[in-house]
Amino acid sequence: MKLKNIFALNVLAAALTACGGGDINLNPSNTVTDSNNNTTNNNGASSSSAVSNPCASYELGGQKVQGILNGANCTYGVTFVSDTRPLTTDLEIPALPNGGVHIFQDSLFVGEDVDANAIAAGVKVPAAGAGPILTIKAGAKLAFSNPVDYVRIARGSQIFAEGTKEAPIVFSATKDLIEKTATEGDRGLWGGVQILGQGLTNKCTDPTNCHITSEGRPGTYGGNNNEESSGVLRYVVVKHAGYEVVDGNELNGITFYAVGSGTKVEYVQTYSTRDDGFEMFGGAVNLKHVVAVNVADDSFDFADGYVGNIQFALAIHTSGANRCIEGDNTGEGRADGILPMTHPRISNHTCITSGVDTNQGTFPTSKGDSEGPLLREGTQFELYNSIITSNAPGMASNECFEQDDTEGPETVDAMEAGISVVKSTLVACSEAIKTGKVDPSNAGFNAKTWFTTAGNNNVVIDSSVTGGLPATVIKDLATNPRAYITAPVFSDGNTTAITVPVFDVTTLSQNQSTTTAPVAGSNDFFDAVNFIGAVSAENDWVSGWTVGLTTSN
Repeated sequence: MKLKNIFALNVLAAALTACGGGDINLNPSNTVTDSNNNTTNNNGASSSSAVSNPCASYELGGQKVQGILNGANCTYGVTFVSDTRPLTTDLEIPALPNGGVHIFQDSLFVGEDVDANAIAAGVKVPAAGAGPILTIKAGAKLAFSNPVDYVRIARGSQIFAEGTKEAPIVFSATKDLIEKTATEGDRGLWGGVQILGQGLTNKCTDPTNCHITSEGRPGTYGGNNNEESSGVLRYVVVKHAGYEVVDGNELNGITFYAVGSGTKVEYVQTYSTRDDGFEMFGGAVNLKHVVAVNVADDSFDFADGYVGNIQFALAIHTSGANRCIEGDNTGEGRADGILPMTHPRISNHTCITSGVDTNQGTFPTSKGDSEGPLLREGTQFELYNSIITSNAPGMASNECFEQDDTEGPETVDAMEAGISVVKSTLVACSEAIKTGKVDPSNAGFNAKTWFTTAGNNNVVIDSSVTGGLPATVIKDLATNPRAYITAPVFSDGNTTAITVPVFDVTTLSQNQSTTTAPVAGSNDFFDAVNFIGAVSAENDWVSGWTVGLTTSN
């Protein structure tokens, strides 16, 4: 059965249901006929000629609602789930045999949204895990047809997408998984993944009564529980996602709205997304072993009081892109110093920029020039054991690290007070460090001087170092712009050895301080390392499950 015939069946089913014709009960998900005319009644009955339907299903009003099997694939119409018909019960999506794909004709919304109006009417936000739970099994592939369709997990609901290195879970577009015609330049073919949590955000003055509207179709997030769990993402690849509703209202590869630290995110990639790869609005979700490749805007973006930890984060600009990291405390004209302050801790980040300017390159983007981290709008930050460089000839680049105070002194204040730090980090770019806008109260501040202060153990190699570029910092980067493994030995263009001592991030306290310099202690997140950058030759955790890092995948 062709895909257009499946669409027609769903439309017909919806029309007949709307008619309410007493004896008419057409439910195409209850009876499935395959291309060989073998029929299965999805009521548990079987016969020698029956074909088992492996499509996802759930019970509603005593009836089984199930996807339609078409060859190896399963299709789910708007009567199965959509933005106006969110799942209100648990759903498990299996891996299909023979490489089958789950095709969604609309959005996959899990749980009902509880907004401020519903709260005023007496509706309660479910506690984390009390709402519907979406479980996706290792090896499952989910495809979406339209740029406006996406996955949304409501407050109180959870997603458990637990793949393996051998069988990652893939979210992508039908053009990629069904038609198999998507190219690396195809960004924004569908919306992406959005998780709405109940953590803290500085968009709320009262966290016990916090109901903020997300981007995309209106959804609500926020609360007072930075330790809540919205589930697990492990060995997950999100491809060709992102959608711009209007400027400033965009869907990303994966968006975490006030998601708590009880959520597990590890071994996750975003690839060829139209807006950001990973974006965190408040909350405290931690990320470990994460990859962003060919992201049109920012690979990692955080704001609004985000206080999570990130370790082993790889960002590669294959052509047009904006920033590896963009950090803000606030935005949208709000004062920079609103509490709670944004203050992530990041270790073992590799940022490989392309030197490509806005609307240039093989895969152009209007989001801005390819750059390294930008810290602004009052954000605080800690960056350790990282490498920032360029894959352009001679390591030509735009700014590879920049601070910017546009509306107040808070960003630079935190840097000068030692609350924000960069340690054991190597920058090798033609324009390595840029001093952005500085509030008059911090006149004379110089970002490069701050960056290279003795004791921070940072190294900067830029165009001011005669013969210094290109440097050897990423193994094989001179011949492979998608290389990502930290070089075993560092040297500049003059073959002068470079040494960067490793900072022991296991000695950081459990929680960061937003009022003092980093406090020594212990924590249960950061792993001990003996290298800087995201990936070492001894442990190439990236290989085998990611895409876009070789020309063949």
